[in-house]
Amino acid sequence: MSAHRRFMIAIETDPTRHHGDNAQRPHLLSASDAEQLVAHTATDLAALMPDFVQGHLVAAGALFDQTQVLRPGYPVFSALEAALTQSNPGTRPQRLGIAARDEAMDDPNLQPSGTIPLGLLQILPMVVSGPQDLMTELGDAMEHQFLEAGQVSAHTARWLESVFGIKINHARFMTLMDLNAMFRLQLEHFGFLGLWQLLDAALNELQEPLKVRLDSGQVYRWHEGIVRSTYETFDYWSVQGGGMDMDSYRGKLAGGYADWTRVQRQVLTTLNAHDVAIQFELPEEPGKLLRGTFFTEISARQSGSRSAGVTEHSFAELGTICISVISNGTQENYYPLEPQGLNDIQEEIRKKGLAGRTVAYPGTILYDESSRVLIPEPISGKVRH
Repeated sequence: MSAHRRFMIAIETDPTRHHGDNAQRPHLLSASDAEQLVAHTATDLAALMPDFVQGHLVAAGALFDQTQVLRPGYPVFSALEAALTQSNPGTRPQRLGIAARDEAMDDPNLQPSGTIPLGLLQILPMVVSGPQDLMTELGDAMEHQFLEAGQVSAHTARWLESVFGIKINHARFMTLMDLNAMFRLQLEHFGFLGLWQLLDAALNELQEPLKVRLDSGQVYRWHEGIVRSTYETFDYWSVQGGGMDMDSYRGKLAGGYADWTRVQRQVLTTLNAHDVAIQFELPEEPGKLLRGTFFTEISARQSGSRSAGVTEHSFAELGTICISVISNGTQENYYPLEPQGLNDIQEEIRKKGLAGRTVAYPGTILYDESSRVLIPEPISGKVRH
């Protein structure tokens, strides 16, 4: 019976050439270069593990960000395994390099995403296949040999630099378990161990429900392939939610809610990057999921006539957190649930004919210290915030 083992070359590269006006992503390889790719790596691997020459090896001529590699079901590796299976290798070890045609990979799962900002670490995924006994031996050998002597040879590293058009600072063989462990340590270092638990559940398609509480107090639940969490508006958060015990004076609530929003956006961005679905529900209505790119809250507060028609509540590097709109004495608070939400909010304001109203940019989150709810920017006079 045939089995597979997933591994990779992890390349620490110079990200500066992938940003700015002259940014260039790593090249996709032609057929001849893809063949050379597996030949070079097979030579390095055989030097580490002589039995490796008995296995079938497959790699795609492309580099990937780790967020594209670490996705539910591991689609990049699954695509490599499918390609090797379809090639119907016989008893003779096969070296299969999957090339690009017309600057694109035939299998969309092997196409590096153009929307992921390139980071310091680039991944060259690979799969070796063969009899179960051989794969068990090679799997055990990889765990030890890659850790102790897994650095790619200087000859192969120079060839990878040339063919992919990158600068390599360091390149070494790693197992998929190594990559998972490294990513877990990264998240733990930044205080997001709970986020790793969610990602681990998604990556391994955990069937049992999982509940995670982050250090910030936010709770996320994994169930049936989706992460769910409650979405707290400022008005709810400050009165009934995570900020209810916080002092309201001298803008403390603004900073507290900014911290809450920062964590939520970091979780949302990370899960989206790894293609993990996340849904929000209101704490007052459990089970009722928020739809669309933004949420509209009708404020219980009545606004006077001397208020800005549109107030953009923002905070430091977070940018816009909420937009309050006054229409016929009613205050509506619009919260973007994803990056596109801000554009859709602006379109909603135009549809309502409110685009010509006075727009205020206070540079913080404006709220009333007594009622602890959002308020618009007064056209004149002082505001406590």
